[in-house]
Amino acid sequence: MEELIAKYLADEMGAEERSKFEEQLLLDEQLSNEVQKTTAAWEISGRTNQPPSLNLNTPQAWEKVAQQTTKQRSLVAEKGRFSFLKIAASIAFIAALGYIGWQNIAQKTTAEQLATVASSGEIKELTLPDGTSVKLNAFSTVSYDEDFGKTNRNISLTGAANFDVVRNESLPFVISTENSEVEVLGTSFEVRAYEAEAVEVNVSSGKVGFRSKKAKGEEQVLEAGEKAVLSADGTKMVRDKVRNKNYAAWWTRELIFENARMSEVARDLEKTYWVKIEVAEDIRDCRISQNVKDKSLDEALEILEATFPSMTISRVKENRIKLDGVGCTH
Repeated sequence: MEELIAKYLADEMGAEERSKFEEQLLLDEQLSNEVQKTTAAWEISGRTNQPPSLNLNTPQAWEKVAQQTTKQRSLVAEKGRFSFLKIAASIAFIAALGYIGWQNIAQKTTAEQLATVASSGEIKELTLPDGTSVKLNAFSTVSYDEDFGKTNRNISLTGAANFDVVRNESLPFVISTENSEVEVLGTSFEVRAYEAEAVEVNVSSGKVGFRSKKAKGEEQVLEAGEKAVLSADGTKMVRDKVRNKNYAAWWTRELIFENARMSEVARDLEKTYWVKIEVAEDIRDCRISQNVKDKSLDEALEILEATFPSMTISRVKENRIKLDGVGCTH
């Protein structure tokens, strides 16, 4: 673990390894404490000899850490108890001390530095400097540089977010994911772009340009009520009408089922409540018409149970649920 922490602080991790480490850092308070302890130890020992177990060029490591963490923009985060900004703020303070100790001068931050907001297991709401409102889904991250709103409105997204973009015809709003770009002037839409999954864009109002970074072909211009899905490898895009408005249930907290199959109900519940649901073959085609608004997962499952008394619901693990039953085929 010491070697992983050292690699992280020295910015010697690859993109994928760093992403996984930061996700663990968000969820594991003990790990975040260890990171801060290690940083403090570097600061104390930095003027003499570094701990042999770390095997790093300490001045260089400090420089890398300070460049990454000494400046973070403040965002309006209305939800979330524990965020990467809190971790970054703590590390930044200690790292800055060590950096000054080695260099004895102040270094200006540059436009390459990013302001980053990450959510852990819950929804986070924030307002970007241009006034754009963002609802950030669980386990998602957005970042942008210090010139956002001045010379550009470019952000990077990993995960899922709903955007209500303030219109600015001179500065298009551009969202970059691993394999795609979404460009708008001002509108309301949602992007779902979790790692190793297909990218999905759903448009609520206005127009949205959606293009692949890998596939050849023209940009798709999506209008209100339309969606497009780009394959995980970024090579194939499919455009369609929005037929299931439950894509937004993770932040609207409302699920609307109209003669929906149980398999479809389970899929919507999974995306809304961050669980995995296994549906027995005999009840996959059972149909339900029901509105579920402002309900917890347990309350939503109770509604299903009341609708289908012969169905049994069991928790395999905390976040894994099994729906079983008989007599509902076709």
